[in-house]
Amino acid sequence: TQETLPPVSSSAPKIFDIKFQIENGTKHRSDTDFSYVYNQDLSVSAIVDAQIPLQRSELRMITMGQPQEYVAIKMDVESLPISTSTYAISATIPSYLMQEPAISYWIHIIDEDQNEAESKQYNIGVKPTSIGSISLEMDIPSVKQSNSLVRPQLFVNNKDLPLYGIVSLIVNGEVISKKSQLFATGQTTVNLEWKSPNVNGHIIYDVMASIDLYDKSISTQSAKLHVYPKTVTMLASEIKSLEPITENDTVLAVPVLIYASNSVDSNLRFHVTAPNGQCIIGASEGCAVHDSTVNQRGGLTSIEYEDQIIRVKYSGSDSPLERFSITSVDPLVDNWIISL
Repeated sequence: TQETLPPVSSSAPKIFDIKFQIENGTKHRSDTDFSYVYNQDLSVSAIVDAQIPLQRSELRMITMGQPQEYVAIKMDVESLPISTSTYAISATIPSYLMQEPAISYWIHIIDEDQNEAESKQYNIGVKPTSIGSISLEMDIPSVKQSNSLVRPQLFVNNKDLPLYGIVSLIVNGEVISKKSQLFATGQTTVNLEWKSPNVNGHIIYDVMASIDLYDKSISTQSAKLHVYPKTVTMLASEIKSLEPITENDTVLAVPVLIYASNSVDSNLRFHVTAPNGQCIIGASEGCAVHDSTVNQRGGLTSIEYEDQIIRVKYSGSDSPLERFSITSVDPLVDNWIISL
């Protein structure tokens, strides 16, 4: 995969296959999640396609979290036999140039026509002699609708020198996402994100966050996330008693809307009865709503139902698709009877 930023010219050199090697270890792609050095040299190599001979190739680096000029190391250039325009370039950053907590490195090249190209920046940790006191705390909602974004916040308190690591969001033991992060002295807030699955019932997930700091791993306590379906679909003839979703006597979610449409028989019409026997929608005189509410304010009508106000929107029986909705700021619970 090409790893170069957009060049200034179509004839500018192109950089591919950037890899790093710690001491005499295995070569890894530079976009590897997390690696670190500890009093070790770091070698970086790449392949370059250049139509014009190269004038200079540099491996550049800066210390993360410190405003300073970059350090440039001249790279060795070797022409490859596969093509007259293909080169292998490499350089080594000595350990004494790499300072805690991490470095960013990248490749900059220029050909004899002054065309330039530069790779993206990559990070690698520089392990300190010791890791000071670190504490974690995660803030996450306890209840979310299914198929919605969950945005936990991780608060990291670092009482020592800046550190660098990888933050992972873990759900039911599975790593959902990872991101690299510089942890300055003091508190660092890390925003995480996960889209909850589309579920048909109440499901509890164990959610936690962890930080890999060089060779040390720290985790938060596991938090319970209750996920419930935004809507539940069922046949009107099989409708069950509507009940809140609870956990240990704590109400997590309540039903606040009932919706139905009649696509079965246009000669039939809805008859909706509340749990107390009150007719809400129907043809008989005792029903609160007989006809369409489209011409009423907001296209709905308000009805007193026991100690609450329910709002009914009804298309009318002569609509090509007869339908209604019942909403309330208070829970709509117990046995509602919907028939044709």
